[in-house]
Amino acid sequence: MKFKWNAVVIALLLAVAAPVSALPENGLKFVETADGRQSARTRELVQWTHSRLVFEKTLKRVAVGQESTMQVEVLGANEVLALAKKVGRTSIMVWYTDGSSETFLFSVVEDLSVLRSALSDIHRNIRIQLAPDRAALVLRGKVPTVDFRMAAESAARNYLDVGLGGSRGNVDVLMQSSGLGAAVQDSNFRVQSAANKSPRNAIRGGATVINLIQVETLPLNITEKLKSAIAGIGGEDVTIRRIQRGDLQDNLEDTLILAGSVENQVVLTRVLNIASRLFTGQDAESDMRAITNESGGLTGGRSSSGNNSFGGGNGQSGGNSLGGGGGLGNELSKNIGRSTLVSVGGGRILSMIDVRDLPQVRVSVQMHEISRSRLKSWRPDLTAVSNGYDNSTVFGLNGSSQRATGASQVETALQVLGGTLLGNIQVGGSDMAFDLLFSLLEEEGISRTLSRPTLTVLAGETATFRAGGEVPVPRAFAPSGLSGDDSVGSNAAGVFSGTDFKSFGVELEVRAMVGENDKITLDLRPTISMPDTKLTQDIAGSTGSTLNSTAFNVRTINTSTRLIDGQPLIIGGLVSRDVSDNESHTPGLSSVPVLGNLAKSSSKNDSDRELIIVVTPTIVREPKHEVALWQFPANTELLLRSLVVPPKGTRNYSNGREK
Repeated sequence: MKFKWNAVVIALLLAVAAPVSALPENGLKFVETADGRQSARTRELVQWTHSRLVFEKTLKRVAVGQESTMQVEVLGANEVLALAKKVGRTSIMVWYTDGSSETFLFSVVEDLSVLRSALSDIHRNIRIQLAPDRAALVLRGKVPTVDFRMAAESAARNYLDVGLGGSRGNVDVLMQSSGLGAAVQDSNFRVQSAANKSPRNAIRGGATVINLIQVETLPLNITEKLKSAIAGIGGEDVTIRRIQRGDLQDNLEDTLILAGSVENQVVLTRVLNIASRLFTGQDAESDMRAITNESGGLTGGRSSSGNNSFGGGNGQSGGNSLGGGGGLGNELSKNIGRSTLVSVGGGRILSMIDVRDLPQVRVSVQMHEISRSRLKSWRPDLTAVSNGYDNSTVFGLNGSSQRATGASQVETALQVLGGTLLGNIQVGGSDMAFDLLFSLLEEEGISRTLSRPTLTVLAGETATFRAGGEVPVPRAFAPSGLSGDDSVGSNAAGVFSGTDFKSFGVELEVRAMVGENDKITLDLRPTISMPDTKLTQDIAGSTGSTLNSTAFNVRTINTSTRLIDGQPLIIGGLVSRDVSDNESHTPGLSSVPVLGNLAKSSSKNDSDRELIIVVTPTIVREPKHEVALWQFPANTELLLRSLVVPPKGTRNYSNGREK
């Protein structure tokens, strides 16, 4: 029974398959193109070329749909000669002598052999074809990377570039590559201008390139590119998150959020600049803003002081300068490492990166005033300060320049004084050596300490130290031609009056910046100002003014230097000279002729003073509490360790010895 059932199934299958095998085959045997190639699947003919169509059956009649596109002529019983005339698509209908008929769809295309060869040179898998419904070239295939894909599209676009000599007027132009300076014109290979072409035949004049080439290895997206770019500059711990504004990613609308941590502010600025350049195409410096401060409070656009220039104004009108007393400010806008939220590129990049190392700098400053007049006549016993140094250089005994172990590179501390001790004393570069030197000079009455402030400031911020007072300086003026009773007359004093306060004393402004290798860049501006009575009298005498005024003797210096941690900087050269004449006499006796000279005395004082400043910056960092916790366990843990009894068979070692 089973055998009979299988026979029935086989019979049914043969009955169904019989009509299929009896279906007529395609009557087109092959198409022979102008280059001699023969293929039954050829359906694209190159414009202005002849092709031979060979059929399996005997032809009775042949017709073409669009004679303007293709012209056909019957050569024999089963051969047809076709001439491709116009770019487009048309159908060829054939009737055979057996009463059957067939229709074949052909396309007439331009000669793209040069472009095909160029694309094959780029990659052998790239294919090109014309879009059937529009004037466009379609690139297909599969390539390893996106570089091949972009190279193929660039080659196709350059090939389709139109115009001779840059002309794009209403004329027919020859198809040419943009790299060619001229082209051989041929009426058979012209492309119609925009005014004469139709959508079907405008392949070159206004054709587009549709790139459908597949890529095996996809290119990195913007976040992956940024992550790869910053990994080599210290940003390996930075995380990148993309916030999409729409349903799809859009580099013009989306926002990048950077989080994580970096080692220092130098790495942070590099990371933000690279992120801005890759994502927005602009430098971060043009639009980088600190949104919040260290505590998370909004800066409100006032992250920096209104006047951060060294040497702020007076006590009443100093503005926002730290030196003027008008209000505190900082440089948070420039030191973005302290900000908890930084906006870059108009908010398209938001940085929440934490900076692990934000050092402070302790600046120790010593200001000494040296009497150059007394220094020239000073001959001290320097055995106290010569200990540990080359004694042969003290007072020029042998002139040896060899230093003892631990001595500094600063050979002669008093070289900046320009006095008689130049080259006669050798002092180490530590603070202790300078303290000893100036203490000795101060005991001899040669030097006096003006100020010894020590300032601790965040790296990049400006700190100001001021010690002294303020002198009231009256001011009064009157407009020209007005008198006190508002009548027209000569100039008068006192119509408008007021009082300003001028600061005097010692003022120090310092800004320290720490680099990657702990090199300290120090901006320093010390100022010494004192009221000068003699200068005030000279000004009043020379101008003939009866108004009260005060002149000041000001000594200031502004410098920038780079030092290592703990290296002192010596600044000198601020010399001032005081010349005074003193005359005294006995009333009555001094007017007696001849003998009166015995009752008179006069003296002349000429003193030179020089300001010496010693600045020593030191980097101050926060201690790492994790190290202390790891090194010193809690008391409870120590107690538990002492109570735990090791199991039998376990060896206990202490100090490398088995107990």
